[in-house]
Amino acid sequence: MLSCYRRVVASQTGHPAVTERKVRLDGTVEDFRCEVLALEAGRHAVLRYVLDRDWHVAGTILIPKGAITVSHYWVDRPYNIYHWVYEGRTLALYVNIADRTEIAADIVSYRDLVVDVLMRPSGAIEILDEEELPTDLEPAARKSIADAVEVVVTGARGLMLEIERESARLG
Repeated sequence: MLSCYRRVVASQTGHPAVTERKVRLDGTVEDFRCEVLALEAGRHAVLRYVLDRDWHVAGTILIPKGAITVSHYWVDRPYNIYHWVYEGRTLALYVNIADRTEIAADIVSYRDLVVDVLMRPSGAIEILDEEELPTDLEPAARKSIADAVEVVVTGARGLMLEIERESARLG
């Protein structure tokens, strides 16, 4: 969903570039070039890109052209997070429920499990795209997704503080 709007390469800041690879449940793959802010192979990565056009999220949030996205990935968490920042303030956090995250020097790859969680600075939380889950998805996969959503929702405030602090430190 978001990925089709990202078009950034190693950039103005001189940070090296890395490929972000999104693998969908149906096996389709999208690759994007992003700037590396921090990368510890096999553990954690923080990437950056700048939106090249306005983008609307969940029909209610406008992420304007020029907004910075600081994306956070971990191999040991069931999600990754896009932190949207514009003019120094958080617009929202967009949590992709994901698994099979791999982090190497030249690629950050994950399997997108369809469901997303939108977290607003006000504390409001919205679970997105559950209706897009395949009807034939195995019960174990459904449970993994539900468990990941629960982790995100119950820890939302702490997660938002962690991401804002880390983005500010690296961005």
